[in-house]
Amino acid sequence: MKRYIVIHHSATPDGTVHRDFDSLRRGHLSRGFRDIGYHWVIEYVDGVLAAIPGRAEWESGAHCIGRNVDGIGVCVIGNFEYEYPSEGLYRFVADLCRQIMTRHTIVEIGGHRDYDATKCPGKNFDLTYLRKLIREGSYVEKAPCSIDIGGKIFPGYLKGGRSYFGDGVAVVDVVRAITPIATWNEKNLTVKIDLGGNK
Repeated sequence: MKRYIVIHHSATPDGTVHRDFDSLRRGHLSRGFRDIGYHWVIEYVDGVLAAIPGRAEWESGAHCIGRNVDGIGVCVIGNFEYEYPSEGLYRFVADLCRQIMTRHTIVEIGGHRDYDATKCPGKNFDLTYLRKLIREGSYVEKAPCSIDIGGKIFPGYLKGGRSYFGDGVAVVDVVRAITPIATWNEKNLTVKIDLGGNK
């Protein structure tokens, strides 16, 4: 039974390779692991924040001594001993944690350093703030964003982990109605909806 979420950082800068997940996985395999040790890895892929699944959540991890069996390991790409996570990154991690909490009875969310002799996830990763976002909803206030539909830009806002058009219609509801592909660009705060005709 999974009771903990353990937050890690990779202690490496994001974007040094196309997918840092693949680099981490190769490194873990070279150390004799049967697979990547984490259950989730969060990184920018082509400028968009992505949560990439590693081991299945029900499997034991290889990320934190003492928390491998009952903990879900989430690794955020970056070195937060030197860098500071962006607000968007905190919100993204909080949303993933809240999703995990719908599938498991989580009693505590901690950093690797809370369970082992390490600095991970770095002195600049504020776990107290992350827990606050998880409790309150990561998008506590409305935050402006843009919605790109086939190259035409519409104003919108973020609230409660969802994006909305200015009139309060949830983007996800429109997406489900027309079944295109939607992607979130964290750096530009833009929801892009690909209608399939624009290559």
